[in-house]
Amino acid sequence: MKTAPLPLPLTWLQPVDFPHKLGICERLFGKALARHGICWVNTAADITWKLDLTVIPHRWIVYGKYEGAPFLNWARKFLPPNGVVVDSGANIGQMLLYLAQWVPQGKVLAFEPGRKQADWLAECLAAHPTLPVELIRRGLGALPTQLRLDSSGSDFMHGCWAKVSDTEGEPIQIVRLEDELSSRSIENVDLWKLDVEGYELIAMQGAETLLKEQRIRAIYAELTSSKGQGQAVIDYLKQFGYQCYLFDNKGKLYEPLQQTDFQIPSWTNGLFLPSVSY
Repeated sequence: MKTAPLPLPLTWLQPVDFPHKLGICERLFGKALARHGICWVNTAADITWKLDLTVIPHRWIVYGKYEGAPFLNWARKFLPPNGVVVDSGANIGQMLLYLAQWVPQGKVLAFEPGRKQADWLAECLAAHPTLPVELIRRGLGALPTQLRLDSSGSDFMHGCWAKVSDTEGEPIQIVRLEDELSSRSIENVDLWKLDVEGYELIAMQGAETLLKEQRIRAIYAELTSSKGQGQAVIDYLKQFGYQCYLFDNKGKLYEPLQQTDFQIPSWTNGLFLPSVSY
């Protein structure tokens, strides 16, 4: 397929990780990329993807590892080639681009209930049929039900613009992760990437048996200080023996709860790993 040309210096920088990369590249290349609009482009994951380059988060996918390098660098070492990944809140596939390539004999279950986001992702996956991804057009929750997805702002902006709602937005189906895995005869999950904009705790309640038995090897979940969401996720997973870790500025894992003055940032992601015993 024909892809949009990239500035030569950007192609040199794409495989290189360095601090503040996304912001620096945006200042250097943002205007030039935006002129291409919606197009197919070679991403920093070294795979072509359809992007709207007038949208800043889409340009991040071209520059480097989405939301920064530490987690994805860790995941590449952690995931076995036959691993099972659950990507809930898959959006247009900005994280899936990497994760799917690292489990070539495994599988990625990509949950995305938003119609436009899922359609966009489906088109990209159709262009890459060898990627081991199953797109599931549903959201995850504690019980099977129908809710709504309220999207404000640009249709294809970062997922923070889409919120699960009881009354506003397009109708979406909610399913339990346990049920979806059981129907596919999947007993264990290597990595669950959980970014469902404040619905994380409810989604986890639909996987409680898996958590009790620690059949999910790692969970990467969005944490925010808003309404105590982050602390609630930490407390909930702690009861099943999952320890919260964050990445420091050098990409190293540390246990934030060992710091007496620790406060959850306004936004961050936590990596949860099962302890030996609890």
